[in-house]
Amino acid sequence: MNKNAINTAGNYCFSKAKLDLLECSKIFMDYLFQFITKKNFIIVLTDEEANVLEIVGGEYMMKKFQNENNFVPGARLSKDFVGNTAINMSLSLNKPFQLCGEDHENKEHQDLSCYAAPITYEGEVLGTLCITEHNSKFNKNSLGMVIASAKGIENQIYNKRRSDKIVEQSKYQNAIVENIKEGFLTIDNNGSLTYINKKASEMLAFDREEVIGKYIGDLVPFKPIILEVLETGQGYVDREYILTNKNGQKMHLLKTATPIRDHDGNLTGVIDIFREIEYIKKIVNKMVGAKANFAFDDLVGETEIFKSCIESAKKSARSSSNILIQGESGTGKELFAHSIHNHSSRKDQPFVAINCAAMPRELIESELFGYAKGSFTGGVKGGRPGKFELAHGGTIFLDEIGEMPIDVQAKLLRVLQDKKVVRVGGESVFDVDVRIIAATNKNLYEEAKNNNFRWDIYYRLNVLSIIIPPLKERKQDIPLIVEAIINKINKRHGTKVKNVDKRVMDAFMSHSWDGNVRELENVIERMVNMSSNDKLDFELLPKEFRKMDAQTTDFNEYKIKSFEESEKEILIEALNFFKGNITEASKNLKLSRNTLYNKIKKYQIDN
Repeated sequence: MNKNAINTAGNYCFSKAKLDLLECSKIFMDYLFQFITKKNFIIVLTDEEANVLEIVGGEYMMKKFQNENNFVPGARLSKDFVGNTAINMSLSLNKPFQLCGEDHENKEHQDLSCYAAPITYEGEVLGTLCITEHNSKFNKNSLGMVIASAKGIENQIYNKRRSDKIVEQSKYQNAIVENIKEGFLTIDNNGSLTYINKKASEMLAFDREEVIGKYIGDLVPFKPIILEVLETGQGYVDREYILTNKNGQKMHLLKTATPIRDHDGNLTGVIDIFREIEYIKKIVNKMVGAKANFAFDDLVGETEIFKSCIESAKKSARSSSNILIQGESGTGKELFAHSIHNHSSRKDQPFVAINCAAMPRELIESELFGYAKGSFTGGVKGGRPGKFELAHGGTIFLDEIGEMPIDVQAKLLRVLQDKKVVRVGGESVFDVDVRIIAATNKNLYEEAKNNNFRWDIYYRLNVLSIIIPPLKERKQDIPLIVEAIINKINKRHGTKVKNVDKRVMDAFMSHSWDGNVRELENVIERMVNMSSNDKLDFELLPKEFRKMDAQTTDFNEYKIKSFEESEKEILIEALNFFKGNITEASKNLKLSRNTLYNKIKKYQIDN
């Protein structure tokens, strides 16, 4: 082997895998160096492509190989450069290999003995370890040492990668725990705090540096329920809990505690996860669709009375006061409530609607205010928050407020006055920040006079008042409303109705619409579903719309022709039949020729 026989890898890149191999090999290469006291050997570590990673050895051999053969870290010992060697053979065969004396192809190597063993990880060859002696005789001890050292390096690599993986997983898990929106802490079996994430320390007003290692019961002015898990060995899931933190802030939490046990089943600690109930409510509201779906742009109408109503609603939206919406059934009171919420500063908060008329009397109280654990048979285990709690920060829409029972109205008054809720069967007081929009088709003033509605509730709700006009008072809006309804139905059902027969529109304009826009939408949807083309024909109208009212119906509505229209048609038919012969036509029509000429001129008939 001459100086030019070994090529250098240039700027050799030591990847993490190569650095790990170097690190894990160091202790074994140092051991071999100390064990082999002779000066006529070197120990070489290569990667999987026979590139030299490290060289140690006796002074004589190190100087000889480095000076004469350019044998340094980064040198390439592949077959293309140095021919068959113990290193190349070990890599290609993936097993220990030795070449001694004349076994070498290269005559310059025949005064050497080389012993190489592959270094693998889970079947992947990472490199080789090779001992080279300036001695042509086989040395079984050298072969044994290089094999044992290679196996030792493999074990080191296995342990390091496993350790690195654990550290990486730990970092990943720690990053997750630190970035979740829940508070997370752990205690040991003595109740000492062993870990707390940033969110938990913020919620409990703890200094993370100060509290780690301290008894959890000494950190708060109450007995933490997590200690119950140490006493009973039983965890719990989603338990509501109200506490006051170190800064005096009241916290309403949902907690889950899980006991930690070792392989023998002994309790070693507890994991406690807790989140603010408001966060859960937001998720629930999002999932159940507790949001306003309409805006003022969805309200259709150009009459002054309706535009004035919208303007009043927009002004009311800018306030935080309660609103009472009044109007007949079907006028769109709920659409106005949605639009007011979406036009207000609470638009990004929950919008919770409840129909007081559709709720059974015995359930309306628990629906509005919630119920505590064990309040009644059949209730959800652990209790449930009511609509006011779910609407916290946003708007609650009480539709058909006039149907609310008197006894429930008394509890509603407390919410209106104090902004506080007590669940049915419970004692805890929950603060609620809600804006109330109420709606009714009744005259609440008269209802209160007749003792069917509480005056105090009436005055609390009727701070801002919006009265929606019935459809019969804004009939000029009917064409616009019809167009909007058809577009909505087309989108919903995939229909393609575009036109409305004039007689249909005339019927719509003359109808009284006691059911208001809701009735109109019902009629149109029925007609659209029955239509076989892109037009709402007169024949699709319900029978009651097609009945002729002799006192109010115009003849033109039924296309009854005038006398002149009929006479003109008869003259044209006669002239066509007699091929323009005036004499024959006048004779059969029993008219004089002059009279027929005058009528042809009058009706501008081309003869």
